[in-house]
Amino acid sequence: MNEELANIFEELSYMEEIEAEQDPKSKWKAIAYKNAADSIRALSEDIVDLYNKNKLDEIPGIGEKIKEKIEEYIKTGKIKKYEELKQKYPINFLEFKNIEGIGPKRAYLFYKYLKITNLEQLKQALYSHKIRELPGFGEKSENALINAINIYEQNKIGERKFLALVYDYIQNLVNKLRNSGFFQRVEIAGSTRRMKETIGDIDILGISNNPEKAMDYFTHIEEVKEVISKGITKSTVVLDIGLTCDLRVLEEGCFGAAMQYFTGNKDHNVELRKIAQSKGFKLSEYGLFKEDQIIASSDETQIYNALGLDYIPPELRENMGEIEAAINHTLPKLVEYNEIRGDLHTHTNDSDGANSLEEMVEEAEKRNLEYIAITNHTKSLPVAHGMDEDRFEKFIEKVEKIREKYKTYILIGAEVEILKDGSLDLPSNILHKLDYVIGALHQWTKESREELTKRYLVAINSGLINAIAHPTGRQIGSRPALDVDFSAIFEACEKNNVVCEIDGFPERSDLPYDLVKKAKSYNIMFHVSSDAHEVNQLRFLFFATAIARRGWLEKERILNSYPLQRILSLHR
Repeated sequence: MNEELANIFEELSYMEEIEAEQDPKSKWKAIAYKNAADSIRALSEDIVDLYNKNKLDEIPGIGEKIKEKIEEYIKTGKIKKYEELKQKYPINFLEFKNIEGIGPKRAYLFYKYLKITNLEQLKQALYSHKIRELPGFGEKSENALINAINIYEQNKIGERKFLALVYDYIQNLVNKLRNSGFFQRVEIAGSTRRMKETIGDIDILGISNNPEKAMDYFTHIEEVKEVISKGITKSTVVLDIGLTCDLRVLEEGCFGAAMQYFTGNKDHNVELRKIAQSKGFKLSEYGLFKEDQIIASSDETQIYNALGLDYIPPELRENMGEIEAAINHTLPKLVEYNEIRGDLHTHTNDSDGANSLEEMVEEAEKRNLEYIAITNHTKSLPVAHGMDEDRFEKFIEKVEKIREKYKTYILIGAEVEILKDGSLDLPSNILHKLDYVIGALHQWTKESREELTKRYLVAINSGLINAIAHPTGRQIGSRPALDVDFSAIFEACEKNNVVCEIDGFPERSDLPYDLVKKAKSYNIMFHVSSDAHEVNQLRFLFFATAIARRGWLEKERILNSYPLQRILSLHR
C-alpha cells in the first residue's frame, strides 16, 4: 500500500500545482503532498502497520490533514479529494513525469486543448503535428518533445540507477571536465551529493571564463549519447549510462548559493526559504538578499550561518529534522568516510563469492583496511554453497596459517542462517571459535509478522551472534522489506549488545537511512559493511558509510570505526 499511497499523493501534488494558477494556497498544498509522497516511499514499514500502531505522526512530513487522508484511504480505498481532482484532471501524470520538458502545467495544457491524458495519445498528437499548433509551441518545440520521448523509451530515462554502480563514472566525468582547461571549478550537486542510494539524474555545476567553449566541450565528450538542449548557462544531455545530466555554468560570486540550491532536496530548500522570508530575506540560487543587498552568495556555509543555522552536511538535507537541529546547534558530528577501519561482512569463493580468501585480503590491504571479516554463508543456504561444520573447521585452520602474511588482519566469521524456529544452523562449539558472527534471515520470509519477528528475537537472544545482517531483507526494485516489528528487534539488540548492520551492497542498502535514524534512539551499535562477493565490491563499504551519515550516525556508534582490539574483545 505504500507505493499506491505515494503515487496518489504525488499526483495530488501535481494537480494542486495546476490549481495554484487560480489559488495561491494550492502551492503549499502541492509541496505538502509531494513531501508526503516522498516520506511514504522511503518507509521501511507498511503504512497500515504504522496506522494500526497509531504511529502515522512519526512519518516525516505527515501533518494532520495528510494523516486524515491516509486514514481515509486505509478505511475506504479512496481519497475524496483525489477523486474530485482526478475528475477535473484525468491525466496520467506519473507517466509524463520522467519525460524532459513535460511538467504538470504542460501536461494540463495538452489535456485542455487536445484531451490528451497519456503518453500514447501525446505521441499520436505529435506525429500528426497537432502540438505545434498549441499556444507557446511550434515546430521546434514539437520536435524537442518527440526527441525527449524517443530518448525516454530507448534509454529508459525514467529508471533510477544505484549510486554505488555509477559513482565512479560520475566522478570520472567530473574530473574530465575539471581537467579540460575550460573550467575554473566543477562540482557535483543534486542527489549524488546527498549520497542517495539511487539517483534519477545528474546535476553538475561549473565556473568558466568561456562558457560557450565549456558547453561545446561538455556536449561533445564521448559519454554524451544525445544532446537534449544546449545553452551558454545550461545544457542537458543523455549519457551513455542512460541518465540525463544537467551542466550549469555560473558566476563565481553565486556559486555557493547555487550549490546549496541545486543540492536540495526540494523540501529542505522550501524550509530554508521560509526561514529567509521570516527574517526579511530572499533566498534563491543566486544568493541570500536583503532587498537589493547581497548577504551571502559565494559560500554555502555563509548562507546557512546568515540564516541562523549551523552548516548542514549534504547527506542530511532531507527535511527530517536537520533544520531544527541546525538552529539549535544540535547536529551530530557525522562519521567521516575515512574513519572506517575495517569491513565486517564479506564473502569468498569458499561459499558464494567470486574471489579467493587471499585475493579478498590483498584487496583489503590495497584499500588500507585494518581488518576484514570473512563471513561466508552456512550450510542451510545451499544456493550460496553454504559451509558446514567440517568446512568451517578447515577454513579456520587455513586462516590461522596465512594470517601473518598480511598487514590486514583476517577475522574469521560467518553469515549464519536463522532457521525457521529462530535457531542457528551451526552448533555453538563452532560459533564460539569464530571472531564475528552475523545472523541472517534469507529463507521462509513469507511468514507472518509475528513469526518473522519471533525468529529474529530468538536469534538475538541466543547470545551466539554479534550482529544481524541486512535487517529489513529488502532488495530494492525486486523484493520488499520484511514485515517485522523493528521496535522489538532494536530493543532486543540493545538488551543483548547485538549490532545492527548497515549493508552497503546497492540492492540492499540495509538498514535504510530512515530506520538507521530510528534505531539510533536505542542504545545499540552499528557496523557498516560492503557485503562484498568479489574484490571490486569492497568499494561498497563507502556507500554503507554514506547511509550511516544519512541516518545521523556519529563515529562512536559504529563498531568498525574502532581499532581491531575492540572487535577481538567481543564476547558471545
